[in-house]
Amino acid sequence: MSAEIFIVLIVIISFIISLYGSLVGFGGGIFMVPVLITFFHYPLNLAVGSCMISLVGSALISTYYNRKNSFVDFKIGILLEIPTVIGVVVGSLLLNYIAAEKLEYLFAAMVFFLGLSFFFKFNKDKSNNKDGLFAKLNKTKPAFVIKNHKNFVAYRVSLIMMIFFGSASGILAGLFGVGGGFMKTPIMLKVFKIPAKIATATALFMIVITSVTGSFSHYMQGHIIFEKAWPVALGFALGAFVGKKFNAKLRDKTLENMIGGGLLLTALVMTVNFIFNR
Repeated sequence: MSAEIFIVLIVIISFIISLYGSLVGFGGGIFMVPVLITFFHYPLNLAVGSCMISLVGSALISTYYNRKNSFVDFKIGILLEIPTVIGVVVGSLLLNYIAAEKLEYLFAAMVFFLGLSFFFKFNKDKSNNKDGLFAKLNKTKPAFVIKNHKNFVAYRVSLIMMIFFGSASGILAGLFGVGGGFMKTPIMLKVFKIPAKIATATALFMIVITSVTGSFSHYMQGHIIFEKAWPVALGFALGAFVGKKFNAKLRDKTLENMIGGGLLLTALVMTVNFIFNR
């Protein structure tokens, strides 16, 4: 395979993954890293570094356009990101005491069933008058109501639940070495009942924060090499730019189904990684 074809393939695949990731709020790193390792023979550290620096541009592009439509909830994003960062540190420290490989498949199964919940109702109670578990948890005080006047929506957020779920997603990310971005969107959807477009846009804003800090760390460790990273960065940027054209046209239900499908695919990718990286 010539170098030119090699680069074109990386750009095309990065574009497709980023297009999907920008729509569902996952970013795309969790899908792109194994592709770079398996098909393009990137070392793990360079694959992660290339995706991390590429997410900076794509997440910024998505956030810029989503902000113009008032889809980004900066308050929620910052409040949820703080306990997540702390959770990542705690999770990495727990690795000294917990054999994470014994829990990997349980984690993948949890993500799988979370994905299924977007397509099937596991609660047999059909009554619309009873709140679900997450709705009851979200009534915990202190809480505040956020109103998005431009999109005519409002939602209640429990501060305690935000700290709990943000920390939990960070700990899981730190334990299993996966990006926590794909967990933010379902948390906002399932726990806080934030509309799908606002949840995905806010998750992408949070990726801006994590990708900038992560890129600095990886650059200092020599994990970012321009010759390896630029095709991924170009594909990711193009995917985010095209994704904004589709985002405004998607219905919330369609977007939720795409998020559920993304979680199922994420569970599959994690399981394959756990099997072949041991």
